[in-house]
Amino acid sequence: MVSWAEQISAETLKELPLEVRTALDEVPIFFEALPSEKDIDEGIAPDTLGLFDPGPDSAPMACIRLWLENIWDEAEEAGTTFEEEVRITLLHEIGHLLGWDEDEVEDRGLA
Repeated sequence: MVSWAEQISAETLKELPLEVRTALDEVPIFFEALPSEKDIDEGIAPDTLGLFDPGPDSAPMACIRLWLENIWDEAEEAGTTFEEEVRITLLHEIGHLLGWDEDEVEDRGLA
């Protein structure tokens, strides 16, 4: 499932404008099965699809995390495909990287 999500993500990133791809140069994308116990203890809901983590205030260590089992479940519940849900979740988190809040992300059809 990880290699499939990596392929979908790579294709999605190729479609983005150069300035967005440049902003992502230093932002790794991590593919995980589910949020860990530590994540949940830190306030991440167990069914979260993805997260843009800006990193600590003292250092630019931002990353994007996608939880693939939750994305799979969302696709089944929504009647969409895994590919569609990986793409929309990735774009949603990139929106947060660009500074968009939840309303702005939703206004752009990425919610």
